[in-house]
Amino acid sequence: MGDVIDFPTQDVKLAQLETEIKKAVTDLEFKYTELDTLHDILNEREKEANELEKDYDVLIKQYIDKVGIKDTPALWLTYSRSCAVKAIADGEYEMIWLGTDLEDE
Repeated sequence: MGDVIDFPTQDVKLAQLETEIKKAVTDLEFKYTELDTLHDILNEREKEANELEKDYDVLIKQYIDKVGIKDTPALWLTYSRSCAVKAIADGEYEMIWLGTDLEDE
């Protein structure tokens, strides 16, 4: 006759499940810690970008005051939080300065 294979008992199956669950908990905790760190970094970068945007708006406003918004490169205006694009005709647009006196902020 052939060899008899013992099937795992309920206790062995339960121990295997517990081991897998403990590993999954450890893995999840590690990922959650990574996500917390990434959220902190993202929050810091958003604050830095906000400051850069404020400074940029001051600079672009000074430029617009000297040359006019129509002579300011459209790409430059896209970086400003204080500009909007207004469609005036099919394929035509104008840039509008929405900001106020930025240097007082």
